[in-house]
Amino acid sequence: MSGCGFYWREPLLLYLSMKLQSTMIKQSWLSMVLALLCLPAWATSEVGSRAYWIERYLSVSYPLKSVRVNSPYGIRHDPFTGSKVLHNGLDLRAYYENVYAMFDGKVQKTGSDGRSGNYVVIAHGVYMVSYCHLSKVLVAQGDEVLAGDVIGISGNTGRSTGPHLHLTCRHKGEQTDPYTLLLYINRVRAEAFTALSGGGGTPERVDCQAFLSRYAHAAMAQQQQYGIPASVTLSQMAFESAWGQSELARKGNNYFGIKCSRQWLAEGRPYSLHNDDKPNEKFCNYPTVEESIKHHSLLLMSDRYSRCRSFAPTDYHNWLLALKAAGYATAKDYVPLCEQIIRRYKLYLYDRMAEQG
Repeated sequence: MSGCGFYWREPLLLYLSMKLQSTMIKQSWLSMVLALLCLPAWATSEVGSRAYWIERYLSVSYPLKSVRVNSPYGIRHDPFTGSKVLHNGLDLRAYYENVYAMFDGKVQKTGSDGRSGNYVVIAHGVYMVSYCHLSKVLVAQGDEVLAGDVIGISGNTGRSTGPHLHLTCRHKGEQTDPYTLLLYINRVRAEAFTALSGGGGTPERVDCQAFLSRYAHAAMAQQQQYGIPASVTLSQMAFESAWGQSELARKGNNYFGIKCSRQWLAEGRPYSLHNDDKPNEKFCNYPTVEESIKHHSLLLMSDRYSRCRSFAPTDYHNWLLALKAAGYATAKDYVPLCEQIIRRYKLYLYDRMAEQG
């Protein structure tokens, strides 16, 4: 999946423990590295907001679905010559699987040589990262990539003793240990998950792809019935419910942040109190998530959102703009955040599938 799983394994934890016990990574040095990392525009937004933490979570991705260190950065015995040499990168276990961009960036170079095999070099801010020994390259020079985009397939090309992913990293031109980037990703993911889940749970419980797959059929059914892009429904669900982790979603099956109308209250339907624009606002509760999805569709069929319906079910961009203009959400970056989810997980494919019946 792209950028949302949280897959630590025992060898990686052991390596982290060894690193922290050594003098190779001091806390002050690590803090300096993290501070120097070029952060995107969301870094200046309000830290306490849900939009901030969703964007922060999506801004990083591990390079592989499962991260296990085969060989760390530093002096080692060369597997071909047996002599002690500097291993200028980090080897991760990978057997012909998707390789993901760790951050947003731009592809600087792709190519192949006798040492690195097939490789991709991406500029991530002030860091230049090379993804090497690929069996297949899936991007081209000049491509803009998002964290979690698949950039290639791992392999065994070049000077390699077996299938794996070799990462090298330069910070402002100076060679450095790529493991510091994995530490940074770990920290960002943990902080964001804690904030989004209200301080409870563990990062392993978030599986974004499973979340989207679970509700894709219901979203496509709503598109076929009402013309609402399935991608819009799914991205709103993910954003509004913090991937199903918000208190409103967990306790009230309300995945869209829908507040109670006068009619809802007059009919005596269930609700719960939550702080939003004001303290103790009344939000609808549903018996199932699917009921929440159906109510969301009916809401978008009201006169307030009539402009949305002038756009095609495959035009998710204008649907989101019209929703925002009609006052659906108050978050300043609501449209780009939802679009980022749509692009990262290719949710527009569900729109096309629904149209084809």
